[in-house]
Amino acid sequence: MSDSNTGAGPSNTGFTVRPIHVLAVVGAVTVFAFWGGIENLFKRWGEQQELSHGYFLPLISAWMIWARRDALRGSLGKPALLGLAGVAISAIVLVLSELTVTSLMIFQHLAMILLFSSLALGLGGWRIFWLTLLPIGFMLFMVPPPYWVITVLSQQFQLWSSQLGVAMIDFLGIPVFLSGNIIDLGDYKLQVAEACSGLRYLFPFLSLGFLAAYLFQAPLWQRAIVFLSTIPITILMNSFRIAVTGVLVQRFGTEHAEGFIHMFEGWVVFILCLALLFGIIAILARISGKKPFTELLGLPDIEARPAADKWTKDRFMLHAGISIALIAAAGAYVHFGISNILRIPDRTDLAGLPYELEGWRSDVQHVDSATVDVLGADDYIITNLTSPEDERFNLYIAYLDMQRHGHSWHSPRQCIPGGGWQIVDHQVEEATLSDGSTFHYNRIVIENRGARQLLYYWYDQRSRRIANEFVMKTLLIFDAVRLRRTDGAMIRIMTPVSQGEALENADVRLQGFMNTLDPLLDPYIPPEDAPTTRSFDPNEYE
Repeated sequence: MSDSNTGAGPSNTGFTVRPIHVLAVVGAVTVFAFWGGIENLFKRWGEQQELSHGYFLPLISAWMIWARRDALRGSLGKPALLGLAGVAISAIVLVLSELTVTSLMIFQHLAMILLFSSLALGLGGWRIFWLTLLPIGFMLFMVPPPYWVITVLSQQFQLWSSQLGVAMIDFLGIPVFLSGNIIDLGDYKLQVAEACSGLRYLFPFLSLGFLAAYLFQAPLWQRAIVFLSTIPITILMNSFRIAVTGVLVQRFGTEHAEGFIHMFEGWVVFILCLALLFGIIAILARISGKKPFTELLGLPDIEARPAADKWTKDRFMLHAGISIALIAAAGAYVHFGISNILRIPDRTDLAGLPYELEGWRSDVQHVDSATVDVLGADDYIITNLTSPEDERFNLYIAYLDMQRHGHSWHSPRQCIPGGGWQIVDHQVEEATLSDGSTFHYNRIVIENRGARQLLYYWYDQRSRRIANEFVMKTLLIFDAVRLRRTDGAMIRIMTPVSQGEALENADVRLQGFMNTLDPLLDPYIPPEDAPTTRSFDPNEYE
């Protein structure tokens, strides 16, 4: 007898929501929410050569996870509630990074990586979290540091590389003199430019060093040596490149310091860096009596370890739904609920400031467009001033309408060493103005071949005078939310110190100039209550 109910029951051919479908939705919502940060990543990778390796790092992380997919599948456990807390924190950081309007994309990038680990914990349990921690953590190397960090590192690496490179040239018996980042070979002078600082080796080499240490089948202390060795190798080999360039220029001319030959030298040096790194791995392996070098590198063998608390689809779907809701809500608020409009206060151009110093002589210094780009200022003035009493000063003010990508104030402490001057003393002092108000400023003594100068600098921003860069940037974020303003200035005043003159006399001069200058600044550096008639979206100026 035939079954009269055939075809009458529920169909099994309909669409079934599988975990892979849910993960695809999580991925799509993440891209939507973090689109600004992702776009910024590709922008920075494309614009800055020292970051161009970033394109490959997410692919390497994905490969490391895919290679252990069987172990991951067999280690699924109860989705952890703490993972949802991490998802919530990531969403909050995303929103706050946009609220500041200061384009602190690094927080978005870090929040995105935190989100990946939180999803591993919240959807797959603790075993999945630990198995994916290093592959996901490897993506930290794809995050571009803030521009000011790159500036500081670049200038420091320029100095170290210049000093060591000159020592190598001198060792070869070639007369050479170093002044800041200028290598004087007599007939030729070479400037160790920012592009030759070594950062173009360091950032990709750090990520390769970490990957090599991870793949190196050795004790933890040996892996740490492999990773940490990347920094001295970078400095040493970049100095070697500078020394070779100096020798070639001294023998054959300046064409060896530019163009294809110079670029080719860079690739050769990077290959030598890799050779040294693998040499260190081989030495460490030999010390430990390990297997041949060709068998030393490989993904760690990871076996599936079933969790005590079993993974269930119901709990997975619940946590995935909450995660999607949190990420989507943050993304919607970022894209549709936040105004990025900044308020720009009315002000007077700094070019008129010297004319307010009655009886003073002013010699305004103009710089080329390349230097203006380095200064990163919307308005600036550099002028040598002579008072009616024939006291000499230098005044430099850099003003920004708003802080945005790559546009921030450069601390004089970063720039001074590159010009050949050495900082011999740095203190933070308190100034008392003629109106009785006080503020802190940086007091620096610099020296170059016996000549000395005394300089003060501080940040004047929205009725605050600040000495500390970190405090300045923290208050900048606060005021971006509170006032919708990120404008301000860096002020540096300087006076020469004569041979045999006591520094106390130079301090008296500068403090007098500070009191003369301060009452004149409000029209040029607007206070907190200054009227605003202009506003615009900083994203239009990236």
